[in-house]
Order: sequence, then C-alpha cells, then structure tokens
Amino acid sequence: MAGAGCGGSSAPTRATYGKKVDKLCSTLDDRVSAIQRKAPTTTDELVAFADDLGRVIDDGVRQLSDVKRPDGADGEKADRWIKELTRQKDEAIKPALAELKDAARKKNTAAIQRAVQHIQQVDEKRVNQLAREAGARSCGD
Repeated sequence: MAGAGCGGSSAPTRATYGKKVDKLCSTLDDRVSAIQRKAPTTTDELVAFADDLGRVIDDGVRQLSDVKRPDGADGEKADRWIKELTRQKDEAIKPALAELKDAARKKNTAAIQRAVQHIQQVDEKRVNQLAREAGARSCGD
C-alpha cells in the first residue's frame, strides 16, 4: 500500500479543462468587446485599434495554449482546437489586421473597408466546433 495513490495522471479532466478555458475565453471576449466599443473614428485611432486587438488576440491564444490539456482522446481534441485557433489567428486575423493598419496609415478608405470585410469574414465555425468538442462551452459561441 506504500504506493497507493501514486503514479496517477496529473492531466485535467475534460470538464476541468473546459472550465479553465471557458474562463479565459470569457475574459478574452470581454477584452475584445472593450476594444471594439472604442469605435475608432480617425485613421490614427484605427491603427491603434488594430494594434490593441492584435495584442489581445495574441495574448488570449497564448493563454489558451498554455492550459494543460487532458490525456488521451480529450487531449487530442483540445490540441486540434488550439492548433486551428492558432492557425486562424496567424493566417486570417493577423493578416487582416495588418491590412487594416496599412490601409489606415495610407488613409485609403476603400482599402480600409476591404480590410474590415476581411476581418468580418473570418469563419469561426470550425474553431467553435472544435472548442465545443474539446469541452469548452463559452469558447464555442
């Protein structure tokens, strides 16, 4: 009995993982909403808006990536979600924000409108589905 209780996994359960990431997602959503409420009206404000939004998204994805994942199939689901979330940030969101900043610096209204459309067209369906499969409820809204 000397070893009883030893050697078990220190990985969280799917439910525990889901609670942790849901809390982070809620905070991230609040931070993004606070930035969006600023409603930039000048090109300088638009550049700052894109910078702020990029930093908040980078920070949020990093925090979500740092959460210890469950073992086994649940961990694989969490890995797929984080991988897709990171891919979307790097391949869709960040380039669209860079496009927005560039257009704002050039004071090019048509390019600003195109950049905003690109940001709005980021398809979150796959990321949201993977989040739900990983046990996250509020991250998949």
